[in-house]
Amino acid sequence: MKISSAFAHRTIRAAVLIAFVFFIVRISQSDALSYYVAPRMELWVKGLAFGLYVLAMHQLYLAVRDVLSNKKTAAITCTCSSHSHDQWKPSVIIMYAALIVPLVLAFLIPDAVLGSQMVAKKGLNLTPSGILLHSNSGEAAPNLIPNHKLQLDSGPAFPFNEYTRPYAKQAADMYNQPLITINDDIYIESLTSMDLYQEQFIGKKVQISGYVYRLDSMNKNQFAVGRFAMRCCVADSVPLAILVETDTPEQWPNDMYVVVLGTVEKRNFDGKSVLAIDAKSIDTQKVPTNPYVYGNPYFGN
Repeated sequence: MKISSAFAHRTIRAAVLIAFVFFIVRISQSDALSYYVAPRMELWVKGLAFGLYVLAMHQLYLAVRDVLSNKKTAAITCTCSSHSHDQWKPSVIIMYAALIVPLVLAFLIPDAVLGSQMVAKKGLNLTPSGILLHSNSGEAAPNLIPNHKLQLDSGPAFPFNEYTRPYAKQAADMYNQPLITINDDIYIESLTSMDLYQEQFIGKKVQISGYVYRLDSMNKNQFAVGRFAMRCCVADSVPLAILVETDTPEQWPNDMYVVVLGTVEKRNFDGKSVLAIDAKSIDTQKVPTNPYVYGNPYFGN
């Protein structure tokens, strides 16, 4: 194996690693890191950048050391003498391409918030409580049957079990509000609580802000308002929304950020019972710094 071949491979590896570091630094400085990962993962990603930088420097050190020492390198050759990873085999080229192509695309494609185009592919989650119930099925299925209830002094009851207890409490707290406001810090839990207790919220006034989304199966007077809910990274994000009905749907194009005030109704959509807002007013609103919403880590404590 020639030194020039080892030098080329190590230099390419260092360049790829540095490119990843540069990309992470760029999106961190431009406050675009939140477009890719949840806040609780940002520190890990920044730590990864530091680790990649160390690896890149190590590869450069090995490349320069081999050139200066004018010795053949065996450090990256397999212990079996039948082949070397420094050879320009198709598998090695494919490995480099698998790293370089995504990097090139990452630098060429501008940072953007997930929007209606992704909604068209993923669909809309208008029944978030379904995730809660299905995720606790199987062996826990018998425990899903409500065996307790939270009864308000002047209002409906909210049946719950060991899994839905915090949602019953959240629903009761929301029901007691003259105007239910869906805040960002508990966005997912609020919509889940309302969906879990649909009947109790019919007729209540609610205010919610979010992006305008549409599906082909919606009526002309309908669209959805919601946000992408993220757990760890953009790959696991889910568009969480509530149906909105208005007499002026054409005024609100897809991906516009709006605030909707109206009364909660119940509708049938794609064979499912969903909540809908009979909009009394719709206004545009400044896009939030962080476009996504996340699970509240203190919910249920």
